[in-house]
Amino acid sequence: MIPLYDENRPERRPYVNYALIAINILVFFLFYLQGFRAFEMSIKNYGAIPIYILQGERVETLFTSMFMHADILHLLGNMLYLWIFGDNVEDILGHSKYLIFYLIGGVFSGLTHIASALLSLYTSPIIYVISELKTPAVGASGAISAVLGAYLLLYPNARIRTLVFYVFIATIVSVPAYYYLGFWFFYQLLMGIVSLSGLTSGVAFWAHIGGFIYGLLIAKAFNLKPRRKPIGIRERRVYRPIVAPWVREPLVDIIVEPDSVLIMAYMPGLEEKDIELAVSEWDVTISAEREDVRFYKHIVLPVPVLPRVVNLTYSNGVLRFMLLRII
Repeated sequence: MIPLYDENRPERRPYVNYALIAINILVFFLFYLQGFRAFEMSIKNYGAIPIYILQGERVETLFTSMFMHADILHLLGNMLYLWIFGDNVEDILGHSKYLIFYLIGGVFSGLTHIASALLSLYTSPIIYVISELKTPAVGASGAISAVLGAYLLLYPNARIRTLVFYVFIATIVSVPAYYYLGFWFFYQLLMGIVSLSGLTSGVAFWAHIGGFIYGLLIAKAFNLKPRRKPIGIRERRVYRPIVAPWVREPLVDIIVEPDSVLIMAYMPGLEEKDIELAVSEWDVTISAEREDVRFYKHIVLPVPVLPRVVNLTYSNGVLRFMLLRII
């Protein structure tokens, strides 16, 4: 599932969120365009390496690592989530508080990752897991996870427009935030537990878990509430539904006499002015319309007549008229 956008529009411009996205993109390409070797060195220099931080060294990388990404897909995935969910959280916190919330969330998630890497030394039977302590952790996903945690608590019923793939078929559906983010957190938690066994995938799942929990706790502790949009008073009007006329055929009886033809048609619910007749030598067309009912009948006559209606009456739903025969 790939989120496309949420149907929850903020009331004010999320300038800080825009700035965070722009800084992440600029920092990535600043190093990426210098070549592979320079890019690799930037990851090692500015990424958060747990063993150094545990020794009290390079603590500043807890901040710098939030703006570093391992590759273009890593960057695009994180920025997509920040773009979708960050604006609403900033809308509630305000610009400056949102920035502080975001940065502290990134630091908290980094510390959670370091704690999990340290814990894995005792929970994993595989020796090579020690390399987790020496591997630089980079990415904005920890801070973004804090945004997701706050969003879930604030807008659990918001709809997330999501691209879903079924084998070779793709469709777009609206998914409630509590389902989408709840499933996302469950997956992070499951993979985080697996990672403690030494089966690592290169993803800092515990950074995501820590950031998400931080976002939930902050939103709950400060009793954050969504900004309610004022509902304008609309003019009340009565709308009459548009109904297409229901076309029916009248019941018709034809009586042929030596010098005339008598035609009777049963069409209830009309007035005489609603009825139209079209007569020719060999046929008659009866049509009538009133409100949502319409009658229509084309009659082929058994004998030729003069195209002139005689003695037309309409009473109790029955139309009567005569036509003179051509002799």
